[in-house]
Amino acid sequence: MVPFEKQEVTVVRQKSIGVDLNFEPPLRVGFGVSDATIDGANAVMGRTVLVPGDPPNLTHYHTNNDVCWYIMSGRIRCISGRHDTSNRKEIMLEAGDFVYVPSGSLHAIANASDTEEASLIFCYIGVPNVEASGFVWLKKEHDEFVKKRP
Repeated sequence: MVPFEKQEVTVVRQKSIGVDLNFEPPLRVGFGVSDATIDGANAVMGRTVLVPGDPPNLTHYHTNNDVCWYIMSGRIRCISGRHDTSNRKEIMLEAGDFVYVPSGSLHAIANASDTEEASLIFCYIGVPNVEASGFVWLKKEHDEFVKKRP
């Protein structure tokens, strides 16, 4: 339990955090909860907007945390697999889906629509900030991994 004097609810307003266009292009990310906004936070939470027609973000996995998503709107193409690129699967996510991504699981996402925006809420469990999540980017394997299969 947190110390008695720190047992207060904190609200972080969207307008105070802005949108990060550089973290995971082409995604538009707003980081609401982390140690940058909440003293002593042990999770990272935010919202991701997926623009219609954009390609998947760079294939990656996290070494230090699991990830949870809640799909708020639209349809999202999720390409997943093990960190060695084996067991590749494509899953179509829909508004209302809850998604659990264990540490080490490769993933990349893209909006499935060319005309409508999609969005999700994410949470990195047990880490205070993005840097602590242990991102591993698979730049060389990305194009082949996300290529649509017949």
